[in-house]
Amino acid sequence: MRRRICRRILGVVLPVATGMLALSAPAQAATGLLVVNGVPHDNPQRGCYPVTSPVSLQNHTGSPVLVHAAANCQGPVTAEVDPGQSVRTFGASYFVF
Repeated sequence: MRRRICRRILGVVLPVATGMLALSAPAQAATGLLVVNGVPHDNPQRGCYPVTSPVSLQNHTGSPVLVHAAANCQGPVTAEVDPGQSVRTFGASYFVF
């Protein structure tokens, strides 16, 4: 009898607790400032963004940024911009990690 009650309680409590942890997970973003073609982006979200060429990028975040030759972060990488670096290159999109 005791085991059944414990199993029922765990059967309800564990999924609820797991769901709460999943909902409280922070959104992924690069912490800091990313300046793309003179436009500042504070704490940019992880993802792919369009850009016009030539690309001027200043990475003051804690995450690397890849500049791609084609749209939708396709094609070859024209520049890998690590935190603290700046670059001027060509490209049609960039990806923030």
